[in-house]
Amino acid sequence: MTRMDVGETDGWLEIRAEHYTARVDRERLLADVTGADGGSWGMLRLLASVDTLAGPDETTHVEAVTWESTDSCVRLTVSCASSLWTARTHVVEFHPGRITFGATVRGEGRVTTVRLLGGARLPQGVLPSGAAHHTVFSPNPDHPWRVARPAVEPAVISVNGEGGEPGVGRWLFTPAPTCFGLSRERAADERTLPEGPWLMLGLAATRRTFVDVVYDPTPGGFSLRCEYQGHTAADATFTTPEVLLLFGAADPYAGLRAYRDELAARGLAPAVAGRDAACPPSGDRLQPIFCGWGAQCALAAVDGSPAPALSRRALYEEWLDALAGRGIVPGTIVVDDKWQERYATCRPDAVKWPDLAGFVADRQAGGQRVLLWWKAWDPEGAPAEACVRAPDGTPLAIDPESPAGRAVIEDAMEYMLGPDGLNADGLKIDFTARTPSGTALRHAGPSWGFDLLHELLAVAYRAAKRVKPDSLIVTHTPDPGFLDVTDMIRLNDALHNDHPEGLVPPSDDAVVEQMTYRARVVHAACPELPVDTDGWRLPGERHLRAYAAAAPRLGAPALYYADGMDWAPGRVEAATWAAIAEAWAAYRAEHGLAVPPHRIIGHGA
Repeated sequence: MTRMDVGETDGWLEIRAEHYTARVDRERLLADVTGADGGSWGMLRLLASVDTLAGPDETTHVEAVTWESTDSCVRLTVSCASSLWTARTHVVEFHPGRITFGATVRGEGRVTTVRLLGGARLPQGVLPSGAAHHTVFSPNPDHPWRVARPAVEPAVISVNGEGGEPGVGRWLFTPAPTCFGLSRERAADERTLPEGPWLMLGLAATRRTFVDVVYDPTPGGFSLRCEYQGHTAADATFTTPEVLLLFGAADPYAGLRAYRDELAARGLAPAVAGRDAACPPSGDRLQPIFCGWGAQCALAAVDGSPAPALSRRALYEEWLDALAGRGIVPGTIVVDDKWQERYATCRPDAVKWPDLAGFVADRQAGGQRVLLWWKAWDPEGAPAEACVRAPDGTPLAIDPESPAGRAVIEDAMEYMLGPDGLNADGLKIDFTARTPSGTALRHAGPSWGFDLLHELLAVAYRAAKRVKPDSLIVTHTPDPGFLDVTDMIRLNDALHNDHPEGLVPPSDDAVVEQMTYRARVVHAACPELPVDTDGWRLPGERHLRAYAAAAPRLGAPALYYADGMDWAPGRVEAATWAAIAEAWAAYRAEHGLAVPPHRIIGHGA
């Protein structure tokens, strides 16, 4: 059934669609939704609040509820009087496979918090939607091993997080797709998802000047919350993001793909087939990867040096030669933190890397690509006028909407990738979770949150492609709205060093399970992009060996170690290196990739 049936009974508006039935109580602004199988999806609150720096937005009374229908849509319009705005209008659309909800306010103010599918109504206070689900899926890997979470626990998708700080370990995908999955079933454990059906709860918006999207539960209820922090001005009108409730997913990964397709239909992301045909991943982008960060950390664990101090040419050549001697020859090499003298300007530290351009040229001559690690946002070496600043003027982050900030980024790209600079083959972009957050911060342009991060990456990406069109830009931003600023998605660190459960896997296969979950998120939301499988920080040698065997099924295998491991004392056994070499050889054979004609070119330690 693709046709929508609608009728009025006992004061309720009843809407029957292919995948659900919704009975709308126009007095209480609730939609009682049941699935095609007759199971309840809860009572959706057809209410929103848009708070500002001036105070909270509270509904004083409902002025009108009207509806109109066609064969394929029922449109409900709710007009409310607000304590803060001159008017607030909610629009709910019921389609065969989805329900959408959004609101528009009239007036002026600087938006702080938007609440959707819930809001403040006098005299009851904040009223959420009623929950019938028991399990929530988040595409954001904010826990070291969990995939399923109870419905009573919050979940956050954000462009801001911080490794090493308790309670904000949501930095691995910044951002993840802004879409949660809801299941009526209880998960057997936190590593196992219930079977379908799943209801997907996503956001669609042209402008995304929020920092966080929060699944915000209460006992028996939930709503969605977006944090704007006062950096978005409502000038006459402001329209919230639109909530998309997508029905019928067999699992949340299928639901994420449906969410991507819905964004594409709205012009908010490219269609998957279109980009697949235009930009198939080239073979060199699928080559196995060596990143020196893990080897730096392993050596730091032995000699007590800070790991960034060990980004040195002599060490990288030693590590690469040792791997080649074991039959492990990466096609892509990442020179990691801290090869730069200063993060913002990206000139090499002359002591640690006396001839980085020469190192790049040597590796390219051996058939390998070299990516340079770029620390997003870091203002080290940039002038104050190029930066987002604290109230006292202290520079805190590069501001891509400042002319000076753009100039710093573009100059760094020109130097790192240009033939007159280092002539590297691309970038591994890290620390996107350092996106500025805070109401008191000062910046140049209108963007904030998701949009400000996108602008930072857009400035860098466009400049990189101008300098070197075939450069490879790797990020950990699997949200479909960032497809235009990345070429490859990295799964990011396997362990959460800031989480009390992060260093002790509950089983030998927990690392593989966790990274498989992350890869499935990327494959669902951004199927056209190749995956950098990462591989740091691993708890021990058996996990190194297990993940080396599993990673080729997820994307381009990546290796972070060349001798010992940072959490496992002693040298890695020869049998483990042999297993890695075998896994890489099988992966290359499957994908038709050649082994680079590497030769031992190290200059000694």
